[in-house]
Amino acid sequence: MSEALFVFGASGHCKVVIDTLRRAGGEVTLLVDDDLRRTGGTILGHVVAGSRDALVLARESAGHGIVAIGRNEARLAVAAWLRDSGFGFGVVVDPSAVVSAFATIGGGTLVVAHAVVNADARVGEHVIVNTAATVDHDCVVGDGAHLAPGVHLCGDVRVGRGTFIGAGTVVVPGVRIGAGAVIGAGSTVLANVPDCARVAGSPCRPLGSTP
Repeated sequence: MSEALFVFGASGHCKVVIDTLRRAGGEVTLLVDDDLRRTGGTILGHVVAGSRDALVLARESAGHGIVAIGRNEARLAVAAWLRDSGFGFGVVVDPSAVVSAFATIGGGTLVVAHAVVNADARVGEHVIVNTAATVDHDCVVGDGAHLAPGVHLCGDVRVGRGTFIGAGTVVVPGVRIGAGAVIGAGSTVLANVPDCARVAGSPCRPLGSTP
């Protein structure tokens, strides 16, 4: 989809957002970051215009936006401030991604190259569905979650708010992963994971436990 969006956040993840938006036929109306040391610098040809103050001053021309912050808690916190300040959010989907017409994608979400979101999946707001990640039928991904590159959610998986699932992880059908959990890269998730748990391995276990 083609949109003109402001981008909040000027670190490494911002490059993915800008490049994906460009491939989707969109454009960056304004690039801002709370770190004033970044002001005046450039990322992929876009000048960092300043911080939240610059965004508020440009409210009418800035339009909708997306938060380009990789850390889940920080992304959700900035998104909450933007919402409370009257800003809206766009959705950025890479043209190489496959998103079912029967799937739902929330505002502020980024779906990167070669990702797949299948029928009756529901992806919340401010989610990152990273490179070649797949979300199968009937999955529900909570707000602010991050599915790292190559994550595969099989059918009817639930992922809680703000959860991070590391690169190359496979989650088998029907598993429930709580809010704020962290799943280490390359894991195989065969059973439910509680809120705020830290697990890894194949099959995954709590970090620090012995096989």
